[in-house]
Amino acid sequence: MGIGEYLSALRTQWVIVVACAVLSVVAAAGVSALTQPSYVASTRLFVNTTAGETASDAYQGSLFSAGRVASYAELASGEEVARRVVDSLGLQERAEQVMSRVAAGAVPGSVLLDVTASAGTAEAARDLANSVAEQTSDLVRELESAGREGNPAVFATIADFADMPAQPTSPSWARNLTFGLLAGLIVGSIAAVARTLGRTMVHRAADLATVAGPVLGTIASVRRASPNELLAVDRHAAALETFRELRASFLAAATAAGHRTILIAGPSPGTGASTVAAGLAASLAEASRSVVLIDADLRGPSVHRTFETGATAGLAEYLADTAAMDDVVMPTDIDNLSILAAGTEAPGTRAAFGTPRMAETVELLRQYFEYVIIDAPAVSTGSDTTVLAASVDAALLVARVGATARRDVTTAAEKVRSSGTLIMGSVANAGLRGRPSNRP
Repeated sequence: MGIGEYLSALRTQWVIVVACAVLSVVAAAGVSALTQPSYVASTRLFVNTTAGETASDAYQGSLFSAGRVASYAELASGEEVARRVVDSLGLQERAEQVMSRVAAGAVPGSVLLDVTASAGTAEAARDLANSVAEQTSDLVRELESAGREGNPAVFATIADFADMPAQPTSPSWARNLTFGLLAGLIVGSIAAVARTLGRTMVHRAADLATVAGPVLGTIASVRRASPNELLAVDRHAAALETFRELRASFLAAATAAGHRTILIAGPSPGTGASTVAAGLAASLAEASRSVVLIDADLRGPSVHRTFETGATAGLAEYLADTAAMDDVVMPTDIDNLSILAAGTEAPGTRAAFGTPRMAETVELLRQYFEYVIIDAPAVSTGSDTTVLAASVDAALLVARVGATARRDVTTAAEKVRSSGTLIMGSVANAGLRGRPSNRP
């Protein structure tokens, strides 16, 4: 999808985007309302030494105080101060719980110590911060007085007492609602685009019929089977039966309209069109109809590998007039079925698809076989398929269920019809994956 298609998806699915945004905002509001409020208060201590008699003493004392601040931060948030705070305020908490709600840190390049405390109410946060500051100051005095006959070398003086915080720091309604809105818009946009993509895929035969004509068959799901295996009567019976059902529908439509030369292609690579072409050709041969399968995908040939005929001269050589028809049409192990392999592409080979030579080739094969089926490249890969379509009676489009976009089918159908060729129907591929194996 391009940017224009994404914007179109958002416009058409705006209800989803709005709904997700509203639900996300409501959820954020609910979480905010249920979250226990948390208030934070802070106080500051000033660390200084006993004044000296000279400027040098004062300077040394300042350096000494700065060195002590980091240690006092550890004391302020430590267990001893927490125990004293519990006793001072009469808290019904353990010291460890108080420690989890207190933080202390030195102000870089100064002798200041900041203490913050959090609580469920503004008053409790203020009282806790002030009590921690007071108990830290007392503990510092006690420790620094040891061995000095009650004269501490350093003081931790409360410089700023904590005020009662005006509002809680969490939950932050503005932040939560903003994040909720953004998350809702993102989720809603993704859901809108996903819904649009889901609606544009071919999910069932009815989706395909609306854009590519009647569905002549639905190929059953098969786990990684090669086309050659699918043609075996004793393997993959369900898939083989769906090919027979496709044959019945195809014969009814082709006979009624007199179509004998058919082009089979997918809108995009990976639809399994080559496998469908091989399966239909083999199924027609099984019903005693003489068939020749032409591999016209010169950039990704597969028919010679499907029927294990080996690399031989083929369509490319015949169009270049370097090989005769008898040399390039090869019989297979299946009665009534022959193939015309792609051969080796040379400069100008694909340009020959639009010349009378290609139309004459199809008409010549029509004289010898009841049905001529062309395995063409995906329509989206270039103009080859559109040009080839002008040489046949009708075309059959193959879409992979759940993987092919309806838009691609519509575009492919329009390109084929622009060549003047009728689309006789479509095939819903429910399980066959991509092209046959390219291993020799």
